[in-house]
Amino acid sequence: MGRLSARQFKIIVIAIVVCIGLVVYSLGSSGPFVSDALGTLTAPLLSAGTGMTEGAKEFINLDGMTKEELKTLYLELSDENRKLREQLVDYYDLKEENTSYKSILSVKDAMPDLDLTAAQVVGRDPGDVFYGFSINRGYVSGVSAGDAVITEMGIVGVVEEVYATSSRVRSILSEKTQIGVSAKEYGESGVITSDIRFAENGRVRMRYLEHDTLVRAGTVITTSGTGGMFPTDLLVGRAEYVERDPDGSYYAVVVPYVDVINVSDVFVVTGFEGKGELDANLPVQEDPAMTVQKGNE
Repeated sequence: MGRLSARQFKIIVIAIVVCIGLVVYSLGSSGPFVSDALGTLTAPLLSAGTGMTEGAKEFINLDGMTKEELKTLYLELSDENRKLREQLVDYYDLKEENTSYKSILSVKDAMPDLDLTAAQVVGRDPGDVFYGFSINRGYVSGVSAGDAVITEMGIVGVVEEVYATSSRVRSILSEKTQIGVSAKEYGESGVITSDIRFAENGRVRMRYLEHDTLVRAGTVITTSGTGGMFPTDLLVGRAEYVERDPDGSYYAVVVPYVDVINVSDVFVVTGFEGKGELDANLPVQEDPAMTVQKGNE
């Protein structure tokens, strides 16, 4: 007879564990209930085929075993079953870890000019309406306040607070976040901002578009490098539609490429050429109080 396959072996082990448990129980019990239970459980196994049954006889023989021997065998098989489950869990953990390493390597290969530190999201504040989060990297890993946070899909946010081994990230959806961006297809630039109205729908807006803007639904928006916080040409999102503000200016509603609400693995950009170099072309919103003051002078 041929050798048992791994699948057949596992089925037999499970069946034996169940049967031994019932046998041990039956040694201390009486009545038709035990016989009926044994018959019910073993009937499907017997119908599975004589090949599997004969295979079971090849590696274990229950005939003539004492109660104590059955108990010992049951405990041994139960322990083996536990170890197999633990090995399976370890396998999936290792598989996930390898997938993460591959992702890290692919991102670093695609962005060789950036100094990247891989991090994981380890906490979220349920009261943060802009979906900020905490990561497991801090200044010990070279992370600084103001560092860009990205994934292979694009911009996530910016580091806001830094501790020894963790940091707080302000998401791209936050009203405090401003990112210099461009629609390179049309040679237009602007600034990504947001507020509670846009954030609750997972959207941001690209402000300061020209009145005759060519940006339209589907236009790809990338970082411009303006302001020295984000490297150039990182993906931000795609334009959904263009609207006009009450003040007469135009903006595009943008859907970020990264799902900030559910992101779990990120990269902190700790260094790149031009980091920290301010660009005077970055539009800055003027304080309304200062505008009123100038009008009174």
